[in-house]
Amino acid sequence: MNMKPLAQLVVRRPKTVLFIFTIITLLIGMQASNIYIESNLTEYLPQNDDTIQLWEQIDEEFKIGSTIIIYIDQTDRVYDIRDPKVLLEMDEVVCSIDKDPLDNGEDGVFSVRSLSSLIKTENAQPPIIGGLGGTGQNKIPMDENLIARYLARPTVQQMKGILYTNTYKIGVILLQLSENVDYTEILTRTQNALDNRGTSYADMTITGTLAVQQAIQKYSMQNLMVIFVIALVMISIVLFIFHRTIKGIIIAFLPPAYALALTFGTLGVIQPQLTIIAVSIVALLMGLGVDYSIHLMNRFAEEHTVEDKVKRMEKTLQSTGKAILLSTITTMIGFGSLMISSMSPMVAFGFGCAIGILFCFISAIILVPCLALILRFEKNGHMKSWKKFASFAINNKRRVIVIACFFAVMSLLMLPYVKTDVNYMDMAPEGIPEVEKLQQYSANFGSGANFNALLVETDPNGLTDPEVIEAMFALEEKIRAEGVFASSIADELKEVNEILESKTIINQLKELLGADQIIFDRIAEEGVIDSTYSKTLIVVSIPVGKGMAEIETIVNNINDIASSTVLPCNGRVSQLTGQDAVNVAINKRLGDEQTRSMIIALLLVLAALIFIFNSSLYGFLTMIPVGFVLLWEPGFLVAFGIPLSVVTISIGSIMIGIGIDYGVHITHRVREGLAEGLSKNEAVEMAIEKTGLSLVEAALTTVAGLSAIYFVNIPALQQFGLVVILMTALSCIGAALILPMFYDFKFVK
Repeated sequence: MNMKPLAQLVVRRPKTVLFIFTIITLLIGMQASNIYIESNLTEYLPQNDDTIQLWEQIDEEFKIGSTIIIYIDQTDRVYDIRDPKVLLEMDEVVCSIDKDPLDNGEDGVFSVRSLSSLIKTENAQPPIIGGLGGTGQNKIPMDENLIARYLARPTVQQMKGILYTNTYKIGVILLQLSENVDYTEILTRTQNALDNRGTSYADMTITGTLAVQQAIQKYSMQNLMVIFVIALVMISIVLFIFHRTIKGIIIAFLPPAYALALTFGTLGVIQPQLTIIAVSIVALLMGLGVDYSIHLMNRFAEEHTVEDKVKRMEKTLQSTGKAILLSTITTMIGFGSLMISSMSPMVAFGFGCAIGILFCFISAIILVPCLALILRFEKNGHMKSWKKFASFAINNKRRVIVIACFFAVMSLLMLPYVKTDVNYMDMAPEGIPEVEKLQQYSANFGSGANFNALLVETDPNGLTDPEVIEAMFALEEKIRAEGVFASSIADELKEVNEILESKTIINQLKELLGADQIIFDRIAEEGVIDSTYSKTLIVVSIPVGKGMAEIETIVNNINDIASSTVLPCNGRVSQLTGQDAVNVAINKRLGDEQTRSMIIALLLVLAALIFIFNSSLYGFLTMIPVGFVLLWEPGFLVAFGIPLSVVTISIGSIMIGIGIDYGVHITHRVREGLAEGLSKNEAVEMAIEKTGLSLVEAALTTVAGLSAIYFVNIPALQQFGLVVILMTALSCIGAALILPMFYDFKFVK
């Protein structure tokens, strides 16, 4: 690899090269404005998955939209939701959101249901002798006694536990949205309705899965900048400790900053839809990009005895530059292995990391030489004790290897205890109202935060058969015995008449068909039915707060119940679909996805190392740090109680990329020493003393950059950051301490 032309260019025209590269980066980086965060977990399953296909069938069949929940909490207020002032405020919000209730959802809102709507409907009824009607006025009455009379009526009482609690301190306004609506516009309209109320007797907050997803998207984009700024500060502290100069901080930081702009600009053009895990790309690239800068500027400072700047730069690029190129290739392979995943967000994450590492290399190779020359960089910091540490490591190599193997064995014993968990709420930032109110909604109304349903299909008019309804009701009873909510048209029909007859069923179904149903998260609470009386849904809601193991057991039990249910009229019941069912399906894939991506990454990286070093022996030896880190991973996951999730699943491939990066630098420096005529012992000691110190500095900057994730209050990302930090530290130990020991053995020539 002839680096002389590049060395000559940057030495003679460093400012020109810097200016041109800056212009290119700005032009590409401007495209980052196209990026948006997708928080829908269904994206983690392939479209041919049975759970997804069933969901799409239900969505197509019943044309049910999403929902928005307005949560009303009067717990700490004087007025409860029965008060006329609160009901008037609720009605004002409803009218602001859905100005024309008869437009059949053309404005994006198909229906709005609330306690105020029920009271208003009752009041609009014509007066009947005996006080059974209303006042004939379509408005909220100001008479509290009249409101109390309406609340006692069956039509309002049956909504207790759905639209309001029995304490009358908590209530909800449920907005059923039309298909293909602009969710952002509807959420904005809803928030404006709350903000522009004439009074504030009611404490209202927008929530629901849709609102939570939007909140995740909003906070994720904000967190990208937060992570960058905090990572900048943390890494600067580490760099200053090592270099004692602002110049070193500037040289180390600018290349990864340029790389970030290039990465997200490219993603803005090619892959604008990212998921929450993409937030961690910032921390990863900051850490790894700084590593490349550190290796180059340290080697440039190390070659200070070479007076000719062109030769000095050429030697730096020829030696360390080559090592960085090799590590870039292997790191890209490690990250790129995620692109073979069947989960599209993992593919996007792997792609983002792979091109990000490539841009880190390009930025470092171009910018570090320019900046080092412009700023006249010379390293001031030093660690005299590190040379003693290198000698100690050489003299105790067998003990080091025995200790490493001991912990590897202990970690493998923990492998059966590694858990998988797909918790939607762990992906949401803590402390935001949308999440907190959704959890309160679940606690107060007994419904889960996620939609689930069973599709029931029969022959035409099959749902008018009393035996079918009885069988459906029996099915629901078995599901409710699992401790979850279940509801369908069978409940409505049984409520009308305990002894079912075809005539009664037909009359009641006509009332239900096309009725203004109460929708929660894409499904009708009271059930829906098609025009041929042959298809309907059984709503299943699993309470919030259950662990993944509990949810999987419940889903499996419901599926067993559905499979064993026999319905007349050629009836059949589908398997459960919906958000919890999707989570279970993702959960089942996590272990296999990580294992497959790691195996492919290991094989591809090994092949690349053998090709790069033109030696099978050196290729296998360079893999040793990665092998130990992967063996240690289960122990740390169990020790810290961190499960595999849609966020942490990528850690294995990430550690292959980082571990190989460190290993390549050690191997390259050992071979460089041997080529210079040093003995194996001397070459190994030099690798630990000089390159090993750079690895420690690089690892600490990576850890500092990743620690910025802890300032983003998202549990799943914090777990991700913790594991990557631990694995990065172990990768450094493996490469700087364990790997050189193997090169000192006799079988290495």
